[in-house]
Amino acid sequence: MDNKTNAPPLPPPSDTPTAPSSLPPASPQMLNSIPSVSASPSILNLGSSKHLSGRTRSGSEEGRQRLASKLKELAKEVVGKEDCWAKYDIASIPAERIKRHQYDPATDSWRDDESIVRIQSQPFDEGAMRQCYRMKKLSQLPSDATNHSYHKIDWNQAPNYVAKTYKTPDGSINTSTEGREACFGDIKLQYEAAHWAEEFNKSDPPKKIHIIRAYAIEFLDRTSSPVMTVERFIDGSDEYGAGYVKHNTNSGFVDTDMKRLTPQLFSAHSFYASKGRRMVVDVQGVGDLYTDPQVHSLDLRFGEADLGLRGFALFFHSFQHTDLAFALGIPRFELSRNERREQDKKAGRASPEPPPTAGGESPRKKSIAFQADQLKLLRKMATDDAKGLKVGGDKKVGKGKRRKTAFPVMGRKGSGRMNDTITCLLEEQTLEDQRVRGNSAQDYARDVIENALKPPIDPFSYMKKIDTADLDRRGVAHAVFDPDADTRATLGRVHLEIAMLYGAGRFSEGEGEVVDLDSAFFHICRGAMFNDPKALVTLARAMMSLSTDDVCEDVDDILDANGLRDDFGVKQAAELLKRAAKAEGGTVHDEKEVLGAKVSAITLLLKYAKPEAEARIVYGEMLLALMGEGGGGGEEVVQLQVGDKVSAAYGGGDSWYEAVVREVGEDGNVKVFYIEDQEEEVLTSKYVKAIEGSGGRAAAGGFGVGDKVKAAYGGGESFYDAEVRELGGDGRIKVYYPEDDEEEWLPEKYVKGAMEGGEEEGAGEGEEEARGGEEEDEGGIEVYEVYEIIANAFVEKGSEEKGKEMFGKASEAAAKAGLASKAMELGSKS
Repeated sequence: MDNKTNAPPLPPPSDTPTAPSSLPPASPQMLNSIPSVSASPSILNLGSSKHLSGRTRSGSEEGRQRLASKLKELAKEVVGKEDCWAKYDIASIPAERIKRHQYDPATDSWRDDESIVRIQSQPFDEGAMRQCYRMKKLSQLPSDATNHSYHKIDWNQAPNYVAKTYKTPDGSINTSTEGREACFGDIKLQYEAAHWAEEFNKSDPPKKIHIIRAYAIEFLDRTSSPVMTVERFIDGSDEYGAGYVKHNTNSGFVDTDMKRLTPQLFSAHSFYASKGRRMVVDVQGVGDLYTDPQVHSLDLRFGEADLGLRGFALFFHSFQHTDLAFALGIPRFELSRNERREQDKKAGRASPEPPPTAGGESPRKKSIAFQADQLKLLRKMATDDAKGLKVGGDKKVGKGKRRKTAFPVMGRKGSGRMNDTITCLLEEQTLEDQRVRGNSAQDYARDVIENALKPPIDPFSYMKKIDTADLDRRGVAHAVFDPDADTRATLGRVHLEIAMLYGAGRFSEGEGEVVDLDSAFFHICRGAMFNDPKALVTLARAMMSLSTDDVCEDVDDILDANGLRDDFGVKQAAELLKRAAKAEGGTVHDEKEVLGAKVSAITLLLKYAKPEAEARIVYGEMLLALMGEGGGGGEEVVQLQVGDKVSAAYGGGDSWYEAVVREVGEDGNVKVFYIEDQEEEVLTSKYVKAIEGSGGRAAAGGFGVGDKVKAAYGGGESFYDAEVRELGGDGRIKVYYPEDDEEEWLPEKYVKGAMEGGEEEGAGEGEEEARGGEEEDEGGIEVYEVYEIIANAFVEKGSEEKGKEMFGKASEAAAKAGLASKAMELGSKS
C-alpha cells in the first residue's frame, strides 16, 4: 500500500525545518540520491572508490540512475558474503509490523507504506539524547503475510538498518509527543543536509559526496506506537582502508588524524552557499557516503543539537583553510596568529617563530609561508581529495626573508608557469598583512585594531583575483563566493561568538586555564570590522577601560601589554560607538539586540566621549526615541524582558495588577506572574505595561537577568561577585557565584549592584574619567539624565528657552523615577 498524505500521522512541531522561501528547494530526485535496493545484501561494502567516484550529480535524474546502478553492481559483488550482523541472530527475533513515513520536500508532504521488521530489544549504542538499535527490514509487506506467517519469510538477504530513537532519562524509548515529533524533524533535517550536499557537488569538487536517505517508522502494534528514524547500515571501508569515521561534530571537533579535506570543506561550503544561514556538521560515514548529519541554523530550527551561531563559531575556530578551499572559491575565515600556530601544532606542521614581545628587539618582516616540509605534508593530507590540483612553489625560504604567501602556488598541469594570483592574497588583503610594519606583538595588535577602526572597502576582494580554472588541473572553473551583506553580518557575529567562548573558558587549556586574551581581542576586532553592533561597543569599552565581562573579561589588558593605551583611547572609541549607533543589524541580529547595542553606544558617547553640543542634542534625541521617550506624541515603546516588573490586565479585562514578566514570545505574547495571587497567565502585549519609573529595567531591586551583582552568601555579612540568574515574583533573586559554581535564592536586601557607592552623580570630565569607569556604574542612563544632557547642550549653544524646556522634562522624568530632590533641582532650572 502506498498512500500519499498531506501531513505525517503526527504533525511535526512548529519549529521543525521547512524549506525557506528564499532558499532554492531541494528536488526529490536529488534528495533520494541513495535509492532503496530491494535485492541488495545485508552488507553494503564500500571498499572501492570506483563505486562512488565519477562526475554524476545527485540532483539530476541521470546522476541518480548512475548511483543506483553502482550500488546494485556493488550489491551483486557481495552477494553470498557473510552477514556482518549474523552473530546477533536478528532473524530469530519476532517480526513486527511497521508503517514507514517518507518525506517529500518538494510538496512538504509524507508518503506512507507498511512493511515488517525484526529489531533488537536493547540498543547497541547511545548518545546524550538518542539510542541505536540493529534492525532488518523487508522492502515491502508480502501480500500473503499475516502475524502467524512472519516466521516463514527468509530474512537472510534482508538489508541491515540502524534505527534511532529519542530516550527518556531512565533509558526507555521516548513515546511522548515531543519525542515522536523530534523524529519527524530529524528526517526533514536529513533532507536539508542533502540539499546542501547537492550544492556542494554542483561546485564540481574532486570528490562528490552523498547523504543516505532516511525515513521514519512507526511500530503499529506496540503501546503508544513509538517512532524511530531509520537509515541503511554502512559497512566496509573506503579506498584509504578506513571504516566508519566521524569527520566533525556539532560542537567543533574536527578529525585531524584522517586529514580528509572534503568533509570539512562541505561544512564550510554549506555556510557560504546558504549565505550564512546554515551549516552542515556532524559529518560521518564511510568514504564520502555520509549519514546522520546535523545542521546549525541562525533561527535554531533543527532541534536541541542545533547550536546556531555558537555552532558556526566552534566549527570555524577549528577549520583549517587549505589550497583546495581556495580552489573551490571558499573565502578564508581569519584566525589569530596564536590559533594558526595551534592548528599547525596539531597538524604536525612546524610553527613560525614566536613574535617578540612588545618593545622586543629585532623585529622582522612577517613570515607567512609554508616551509617545504609543510608542503610535503599538505600533499599527503590532500591525497585524492585534491586530485587534479597541482602543488608547486615550494621553494625553501631562509630565516628573516619575506615569504610571498601562506599558500603553495598552484598551476595547471603542463602550463609551465606559476599562478600569481595566490601570491598576493595575504600580502595585500588579509588582516595580518594589510599594514606590514614588522613581526612584533605591538605591531600585530596595532594592525588588528586599525582594521577594526578603518575596515577595508571589501575584505573579500582578493577572492575575485583567484583564477580557479588555473588552479584545477582539469581546467574546471569554480564559482567564487562573494559574501553578501547578511553573510558578512553573520561572520561578524561569529567572530564575536568566538571571543565570548574564550571568555567562557571554552578554549582554555592546561593548569590554571589561562585564557588566550590575544585571540579573544583579535575576534572582537574582527567582529567590529564587520560592523557587528555588540563587537563595536565591546571594543570601544576596552579602549575606554570599561568592563567587557559580558564578552571576555580583561581583554583591554592587550592595549596596556602592547603599549597602545595612549594610541587608542576615547577619541577612537567614539568612532566605533558612532558606527554602532547607526547599526541596522542583519538577519543574524534581532531587533532587541540591535536596540540594546544602540542604547549602549549612545549612552557611552554622551557620558564619556563628550561630543559637541549639537551632536549631544542629536544623540540625546536618538536615545530618547530608543527608550520610548521624546516629543513625537506617539505611543511609548518599551522592550519587555524576562523579570521586568509590569502592570497586567488580568484576563484581558479592565483591572490591572502588579506582575512580573516570565516569558516573552516571538509572537509578542507575554507570560506574566501575578505577585499577589501567585498565578501565571499569557496575555497579548497590549494588556501588559511597564511600570512608570522602572525605565524598562527588571523587577526585584531593579536587577535584570544576567546583571553582575554583589550577593551576601547565605544571607551573611560577606558579599561576593555573582550574576542574576532568575527573578522571583516574591521579591527573591536567584544568583550564581562563578567562583564557586553555585546558585542560591536570596531576598532582595542581600543583593547589591556590582559597583559600590550608589547612583552615579554624573559623568566625569574627559578621557581620564572614562578610564576610571570600572569603578563606576558606567553602563546605564536614566531618562531624566538624557533630558538633562540635552538641556545643557541647548544652554551651551545659547538656546536658553529650549534649555529650560528640556530641564522641565528632565524634572518630570526624575519625579516619575521617584527622585524628588533631583526633580526639584532640575525644576529650578526650567
